[in-house]
Amino acid sequence: MKTAVLATAFLFIAGSVLTLSSSAQSNSSDAHLYGTLIDASGAGVGGVQVSARRQGPPNARTWSALSAATGEYSFSVPAGRYHVEFNRTPFVSRDFILDLAAGQSRTLSFRLDLERLSSNVVVTAQAEPSPAPQTTAPVTVISRDEIAARQTVSLPDLLLFAPGISIGRTGAQGGTTSIFLNGGNSNFVKVLVDGTTINPPGGAVDFSNLTVDNIGKIEIVRGAESAIYGTDAVSGVIQLFTHRGTTRVPEFSAFGEGGSFSSGRGGGQLSGLLGAFDYSGAASYLQTAGQGPNDDFLNRTLSGNVGYAFRDRNQLRLSLRNNTSEAGIP
Repeated sequence: MKTAVLATAFLFIAGSVLTLSSSAQSNSSDAHLYGTLIDASGAGVGGVQVSARRQGPPNARTWSALSAATGEYSFSVPAGRYHVEFNRTPFVSRDFILDLAAGQSRTLSFRLDLERLSSNVVVTAQAEPSPAPQTTAPVTVISRDEIAARQTVSLPDLLLFAPGISIGRTGAQGGTTSIFLNGGNSNFVKVLVDGTTINPPGGAVDFSNLTVDNIGKIEIVRGAESAIYGTDAVSGVIQLFTHRGTTRVPEFSAFGEGGSFSSGRGGGQLSGLLGAFDYSGAASYLQTAGQGPNDDFLNRTLSGNVGYAFRDRNQLRLSLRNNTSEAGIP
């Protein structure tokens, strides 16, 4: 009886040792990926979702980890080729293709930059982009989703209900349109498109033919910003950000609509991401006969934004926008 018990105990211990040995060998064949994620100030970024998906079959397993408050992360995966992604709002998403060998320990540390088109990031109010809660200037941000939800055609109609803005228009649609910000004159408002000033020297911008086609975000900064943008920015700054392609699969949309007074509008947009190259282009056409004699209005918009990323923070970008219009004189 004692012999049988001893034999059973011996077999159990031997099996456990073999299992532990097999597990240790399996773990030693894994690759280890770790690193530290920081922001522009050098502080660690916590809460970043790190995922590694094995290249190959579409139903391949995905390993994931979350960075600590110090920005550190780590996980182990079997040897192979992986698509590793780093995501956290409002930072720019990053992804890498890594070949990891068995038993390899690899360090991947880098800086995360703020996403300039995010509604949680303010670019215009300070010299460097900053999270919206950390901005001291009064700012209104209109996101791409909000632009789509409002379904407005012209920029003045979109800004009509923004705090601190008054709009003056002479005549019917297509008449000279001015924006008065924070109680100042119309020529006290600095207007930028992707960082480029569109004000005539010392003058005001005519908003009559500016549409919201291909606009990704709008920032309205109320208050003097002359220290950054010069003497034109006495009462504030309005900046338009052109949409950028973000999807590997091209996105295409088209629309057409018509109404009374012989009104018609149509257009389309195409955007996408191809390797390090991103692109977004849009065109639209608007025509109406108006309600009275010589109230006709014709507006054409062409907009494009293309960029190429040489490295993490080195980019070449070309932004184009052309608005042409013809308006009747009552």
